[in-house]
Amino acid sequence: TSFPNRTSPVKRGVWVLEQILGDHVPPAPANVPTLEQQDKKKVANLTLRQRTELHQTSASCANCHRILDPLGFGLEHFDAVGLWRDKETQFIEREDGGRAKRVTLPIDATGAMPDRKRSFDGHEDLKAHLLEETDAMAGGFLKSLLTYALGRRVGFSDGAFVEEMQADWKREGYGMRSLI
Repeated sequence: TSFPNRTSPVKRGVWVLEQILGDHVPPAPANVPTLEQQDKKKVANLTLRQRTELHQTSASCANCHRILDPLGFGLEHFDAVGLWRDKETQFIEREDGGRAKRVTLPIDATGAMPDRKRSFDGHEDLKAHLLEETDAMAGGFLKSLLTYALGRRVGFSDGAFVEEMQADWKREGYGMRSLI
């Protein structure tokens, strides 16, 4: 859920929503610019979080990103390959055009759940809130398991079956043995 050279709060947020909570996230419109396509002068001295938040200022982008990005920010202490970090390395462009200055900035891993009522600071808080979403997490796991078992994504036509299966599984206390 990262690029080779940096993390991606957006990809991470999509992963949490789809893989853990079982929500479907539609693909971005084709004409949406990536962070790398932002105006270099506007973003030269901004952190990844600030650049991502700047992307959210566009009305067409804000609807999705206000849900995706906060979830992804909760995982920002993990770098692009999953190693822990407390600081982010940033290269600050010099006004005189000289060599960029390397600075390290603290990671801001704060975010909010999709309901916007519960905020968190870091992956442990995010995990605690996700664990409160028992039914959603069970549904996400069930859809992932069915995707594997069926060899295809669970679709709209499977909805009634999935709901019935999850209701039966919930009555059994969400135990793995009863699901299998």
